[in-house]
Amino acid sequence: MKTYSRLAFLVSFLIPWNLTVAMAQTSADEFYRQWVDFRDGEISVAFDQTPLRFALHAIHARTGFQIVIPSSTETKILNLTLHRQALEPAMRSLISTIGYKNFALMYDDKGRPNRAVVLGAQLVAADANVTPAKNEPAVQPLTVEEHGKLQKDLERWSELTQEERGRIEDRLKTLAASEEREELVREYGKQVLAMTK
Repeated sequence: MKTYSRLAFLVSFLIPWNLTVAMAQTSADEFYRQWVDFRDGEISVAFDQTPLRFALHAIHARTGFQIVIPSSTETKILNLTLHRQALEPAMRSLISTIGYKNFALMYDDKGRPNRAVVLGAQLVAADANVTPAKNEPAVQPLTVEEHGKLQKDLERWSELTQEERGRIEDRLKTLAASEEREELVREYGKQVLAMTK
């Protein structure tokens, strides 16, 4: 009987704590719902002159999807409205809206997208009337030897100097779209995320 009394006493303290945590999560969900609605794998967003950092936090809070961007971009203002789109194309739209074209998507064990890592690249001109700079590097083919070297360098990312990392990032930006490029970009994303944890 004494054991049951102690157990009941402990449970009586835990119940209010669990309710407080659940209520805090519910109120946070309600707070972000005016900007982000996520149901049945589809997302709707309504950002009008919204700081990018807040928008990314709201998306993460409502969907669990995390977008890692260069810190220089976090001060941008976001204007984007999407209505009931699948999460992956919606996040691709968001990333291109903020001006990036090079990023890696990460997937969970069930094959659902859960993270995007934007490569530390130059912003793409958002205005269609703006022509790209003439000094933009040309797309160069990837040789088998270079692919192997890049793969090995990415695997030892934490040991590389900042200069070596910059060289790899620059090369990833100039690769033509291919399955090998996607493989290298995914590995790059894993390494960057491992360093930010």
